[in-house]
Amino acid sequence: MSQKKCISYTFLKATKGNWHNAIHIKCNSILCPHGNLMPCEGILMAIDADGSPIFMPVETLRKLSGESIDPEECCITLNKHTFEAAYAQYVEWHTDSPDTCSLKQLCGAPAPSCPC
Repeated sequence: MSQKKCISYTFLKATKGNWHNAIHIKCNSILCPHGNLMPCEGILMAIDADGSPIFMPVETLRKLSGESIDPEECCITLNKHTFEAAYAQYVEWHTDSPDTCSLKQLCGAPAPSCPC
C-alpha cells in the first residue's frame, strides 16, 4: 500500500470519513514567499486518537476524491500565521528548514512541489 493511501486512510479515519470535520489552514500570501508560482489551496488538518495532527494538502484530497473542497465548509479555518503561532513548538520540532513552507514540510511533500 502506498504512503498516500495510508495517509488518506488515517486522515479520513480522524475526520470520521468527512473532510468537513477538518481544520483548514490557508496561506494568505498572494505571492508565495517560497518562490512557487501556483497559489496554494491550503492544508487540511485532523487530530488522531493520540492528539497528534494529521495533515492533508487540499490538492491531494481533491485529486483522490474527485470532490471540490470548499474551505468555508470545514469546521474552522486558520491562516498559516495563526497556525504557526499556536503550534510553534510542533512546527519547530517537525520541520527541517525555516526557509521552506512549513505546511508542506508537515505534509511530507518535497519542497519543490510546494504551491504555498
